[in-house]
Amino acid sequence: MNWITSHISILLIEDSERDARLILGELQRGGLEPQVVRVDNAATMIEALFTQRYEVVLSDYSLAAMSGLAALKVIRAFDPDLPFIVISGAMGEETAVEVMRAGAQDYLIKENLARLVPAIQREVREAENRRERRRASEALAEAKTGLQALSNRMLEVQEAERRRIARELHDEIGQALTAVKIHLNTAKRRVPEEAGVHLEESIRVTELALARVRELSLDLRPPQLDDLGLVSALRWQIDRQLGVAGIAVSFVAQPDLPRLSADLETACFRVAQEAITNILRHASATEVEMELMSTDNELRLMIRDDGIGFDPVTTRQRALVGNSVGLLGMQERVALVGGSMEIASKPGSGTTIKVEFPLCGLLNDSVADGVY
Repeated sequence: MNWITSHISILLIEDSERDARLILGELQRGGLEPQVVRVDNAATMIEALFTQRYEVVLSDYSLAAMSGLAALKVIRAFDPDLPFIVISGAMGEETAVEVMRAGAQDYLIKENLARLVPAIQREVREAENRRERRRASEALAEAKTGLQALSNRMLEVQEAERRRIARELHDEIGQALTAVKIHLNTAKRRVPEEAGVHLEESIRVTELALARVRELSLDLRPPQLDDLGLVSALRWQIDRQLGVAGIAVSFVAQPDLPRLSADLETACFRVAQEAITNILRHASATEVEMELMSTDNELRLMIRDDGIGFDPVTTRQRALVGNSVGLLGMQERVALVGGSMEIASKPGSGTTIKVEFPLCGLLNDSVADGVY
């Protein structure tokens, strides 16, 4: 290795002493006083790479001990952003194209080195820009991963809280209201008729409150989802909302669909629940189709209605500024379990939602039904 003290660190891959001096002279004439490490084979090149940090690599194309392309491959594996400039003798157009495709930043002919210093200065700046973009990209990816983990945890906590509140509404408040109703009925039989009228009204109000508590409990977390599985929960949701609204429904579920992981079943149910809610609120639909099928690798949910449709782009833009966040919530739930969602709709032509979830955590303790 030949060391020349300087302000810019250069790794020179060159086996000709004469050409090395030619390159050094051009660097100095261009205003640089570089620190150059010259190597001429793979072993000394690798040793040099681990000895110090370089700002640029200058390499001959044809070397006795290795090729310039082989050197480029090693440099790219070591540092994908380190500038690599080929300096060679006569080089054909095809060879030059091959070098650039392989990842070199530039190439120069030894007989014409006027561009050498400007090329080095340019590529050193570009390398720093690439590194900065890479650091920003890695930081963004790390932040995105953290946000996804946080969102996933928030949904887990939300579902756990829904389950807890639903149980308390059903078991504690529901039972308390039932006890109040029983006591009111008992009191009604033991008081004068005039007082009984007031008790009757109190019983009616209690029954309404009890019905509302049960509705809230089911909205928060239907027990069918935990006890019977996804298909039963979806059928119950269809009966409870679309059936009561008088909308014709076709629900087809794969007959041999087993129980899935809790996260996947919850995500799929919540997406279907939100879609059904949107149909009732906005679609003015008369018919709805829902299909739930699986392959070896994924679970597929399809929901189609014949309603008035909408513009997905406009709706998504409104959601981004805080309006109509249902679609964003659906997409987030799907993304957090590694799935994808496609929405096809336009005004006047209905809406089709297709969701694909990767299958994982199958539990073979439940069998789904066939056609509803």
